Amino acid sequence: MMNNKFILGALLAVLAAILNATVGIISVSLFEIGMKPASVAFYKCLIALVILLSYTFLFKFNELKTLAKNKCLSISICLFFGLFCLYFFETAAYRTVNVAVVVFLLFGASTITTFLLNAILEKRFLYLKELLSSLLAVVGLALIFSPNESQSNNMGLYYAVISGIGYGVFLTLSKKFEVGSNMGTLTLLLAFGCIYLFIPFAFNGLELMSIKALPTITLLAILPTIGGFYCTLKALSLIKSQSVQLIELTEPVFAILFSFVFLGQLSTLTQLVGGAIILFAIVLYEFSFKSAFKEKQANESPISKSGVDCLQK
Repeated sequence: MMNNKFILGALLAVLAAILNATVGIISVSLFEIGMKPASVAFYKCLIALVILLSYTFLFKFNELKTLAKNKCLSISICLFFGLFCLYFFETAAYRTVNVAVVVFLLFGASTITTFLLNAILEKRFLYLKELLSSLLAVVGLALIFSPNESQSNNMGLYYAVISGIGYGVFLTLSKKFEVGSNMGTLTLLLAFGCIYLFIPFAFNGLELMSIKALPTITLLAILPTIGGFYCTLKALSLIKSQSVQLIELTEPVFAILFSFVFLGQLSTLTQLVGGAIILFAIVLYEFSFKSAFKEKQANESPISKSGVDCLQK
């Protein structure tokens, strides 16, 4: 029987998926008024940082100071993958590739990365349920990423894969380094993110943000950037990073829905079947094998049964 901690972590991961699914549709609306992907990625991070700094300086200054002193290096490493690789390459992919395809490809790559990196860090082979779930995720992605999308720009597809790999590394390392899930942590994450994202922003000509774009950029900063990231970090503090990654694979389902409602982008039957297979991968990992593998993993693994303790040792 699942405990309250797992249920809360799973609900937060689903909420993160819903919030993150808005990235594509909001970004596309900014591209339509002429903004470059590098500018969108930088400004959404900058505005989110300004909002959080206003809060942390007033209410969480000591917490922010302690984090900056003790975890500056680990947070900076996590953020290279979690903000630079994710935000920059994901945003660039949306410019040429269908929103749903980008999200499915991103999460397929991050799922495989999460499982492989956790196995490497724990010095073990993939568990059977991890292997089966990963294979199902690949099959689902293969269906989504079918010849129906052959008109998409290949570079955009590569960008989506890179962003997925970065996100998978971030999920694993943030758990390993115990970066935390409070507002101080998120503020530091966004601060380093602005530094990393300023580099491609500068190379693309330091584009000024128009007044017309400000409300949309602010929405992008609040919903997925602050809300999505906070829910992901909080979920990571409650359940395993593999669980968070698989549950957040529901994001493509929400992305398909949002892209149809707001952008009129139609999903094919093949895409829907692929999405269903990916959802089954979540069920397979989290529920079907949960009790069957619990005792076996405890005996096979030299580490603690707790998901948190598992990555601390």
